[in-house]
Amino acid sequence: MTAPGRPSRGVSRPALTLITGAAIVIVAVLLTMALGVGPSGTIPSGATPAPSASAAFGDLPLITCAPAVSPASARAATVSPSASPSSSASAEPGVRANRIKIARLGVDLAIVEGDGLDAPIGKAAHYPGSAWPGGGSNIYIYGHARVGMFLPLWQVRVGDTVELDLVNGTSRTYVVTEILPKVPYDAVTYLEPTPTEQLTLQTSTSYYPTAPRFVVIAVPQA
Repeated sequence: MTAPGRPSRGVSRPALTLITGAAIVIVAVLLTMALGVGPSGTIPSGATPAPSASAAFGDLPLITCAPAVSPASARAATVSPSASPSSSASAEPGVRANRIKIARLGVDLAIVEGDGLDAPIGKAAHYPGSAWPGGGSNIYIYGHARVGMFLPLWQVRVGDTVELDLVNGTSRTYVVTEILPKVPYDAVTYLEPTPTEQLTLQTSTSYYPTAPRFVVIAVPQA
């Protein structure tokens, strides 16, 4: 009980600091549990993320999910100031695709030419310098793991089919043969040309820029 005429001392400064620190730790723990990600920023369940993690990630701030750039790919993507978009596109083998569809997963996105640095919103991006359908080499398509984009790619299965609609009115179908849920973010091998035609799809596994990438390999349907 406080003596008459003397003001109350209230909570001491050390106690207040301890209470504030504890509150911050509790909030951080609750936020981590709500997002469904571990300390490293990766989805704990790897190739099969928990539904809560999928829902939360679809609303998180965007972090680039573009692949790391290899020296060879960087040279292929470089366009001189005097070159026009049409002349640079003509150097890429095959027929340009303008849409990607994965029926079982409900993926249906326009494809635009990417810059190799960022992924567009609501679309998939073609990695500059990689091949196009019919070019006999590596076709590299990437996009954000967000609702309405490449988030369903986490649920892909071997044997799923991927359709690429081409600008000439035809389409090409590819069959998924390999799923790589934790490719290091700086693994540039998957960007390189391949001796036979294949489709490489990539998306993110977390909102941390150095988190592993989710990569899917598909080959032309016989």
